Amino acid sequence: MAADFSTAHLIAIDWGTSRLRAWLVDAGGKELDERESDEGIGALAGGHEAAFEEITAGWPKVPAILAGMIGSRQGWREAAYVPCPAAVSHLAERLLRFRTAAGQDIAIVPGLMADAPERDGDVIRGEETQLIGLSDSEPDFAGVAILPGTHSKWAAMDRGTVRTFQTFISGELFALLAHQSFLRHSVAEGIEDLAAVPDFTLAVTRIVEDRLPFAAALFSVRTRYLLADTPRDQNLAYLSGLVIGGEIAAALQAGLLKPDAPVRIIASTGLANAYRAALAVAKVDAEVRDGGKLVLTGLMHIARTIGWIKGKAA
Repeated sequence: MAADFSTAHLIAIDWGTSRLRAWLVDAGGKELDERESDEGIGALAGGHEAAFEEITAGWPKVPAILAGMIGSRQGWREAAYVPCPAAVSHLAERLLRFRTAAGQDIAIVPGLMADAPERDGDVIRGEETQLIGLSDSEPDFAGVAILPGTHSKWAAMDRGTVRTFQTFISGELFALLAHQSFLRHSVAEGIEDLAAVPDFTLAVTRIVEDRLPFAAALFSVRTRYLLADTPRDQNLAYLSGLVIGGEIAAALQAGLLKPDAPVRIIASTGLANAYRAALAVAKVDAEVRDGGKLVLTGLMHIARTIGWIKGKAA
């Protein structure tokens, strides 16, 4: 029996580098269907419109709002960055709008730009939608939102406005060090819940409290293995703690992280646990939010702002 999509009003899409996720919702924001594929923009050499038609096949040709790397230079069309400080209204005003060959209305959410000459600026593409979702869920939130990942983002939020943010390439750095650098001989692979290993907390302490120089601390991963016969699984946890601890120490130095300011970690469970444990070393309490849910919440918020739907996502 075919699904009933007669009440469909909007398509919402989170289109990143590696994954593509789409929702069909009604006028009140209720989810009617959800689909996912591995046709992120990194897997496409053009053909974005064809990929869009494929993921939405069988759905009504209702307007679609898209966020993520689909709005980058490598995406379908480039949506210009909006400078910070930026509120939801600023992003809604700068949506990139066009129509497909079939006449379907498309809107791509722009990224954010931090004009910071002292550190050569910064950009966000995709995570801004989760920040909008956080603001929708907690309109009075004023603090820092941490979005861990390949390129971690730390955003200073003030009641629906992103004041500024900074990027740390922690996830990519950890992968390079663990799998491609000389340290790969001193660490294990495929260990889950690294934050549960005591060496993780020890490494964070060495960076955040003892202020061991980051580059010097990285070499200690090798010396621990050679001189103390530290097991490679423990050393992997230690390396993870050094990298995340380095990120936290840098955020403290930059003034992004303050002991009295509320903190939200927007991430999957494993990453969220690691960052929460690391922040505890710095005596910072943080609450965790589901990043996947906040993406849809953020897209729905923008859709309501421009009048495409009326209610919140159910």
